[in-house]
Amino acid sequence: MKNSEKTRLTIRMDLDRKKKAERIAEGMGIDLTAAVNLFVSQMIKENGLPFKPTNNSLAIDLKQALKDVQDGNTTDYSTEDFMEHLNTSED
Repeated sequence: MKNSEKTRLTIRMDLDRKKKAERIAEGMGIDLTAAVNLFVSQMIKENGLPFKPTNNSLAIDLKQALKDVQDGNTTDYSTEDFMEHLNTSED
């Protein structure tokens, strides 16, 4: 956009969430303002949200598991090792 007029966007969010987002953006070499602008630019390009909102984590996990198997990203466990892995895995 050439010579476009600028405006201010004010949003309210949890302080902890903002700090986490700032750290992530900084890790990518940008600030939070640039990250929000990237989000909005992608939203315009997609004519919608730049991701598929869903609350069906099971379908997402299954899709990833199938991709992992197809890509050969698997691990062999004995029954005992598998049970230990389940008991020590994080959510």
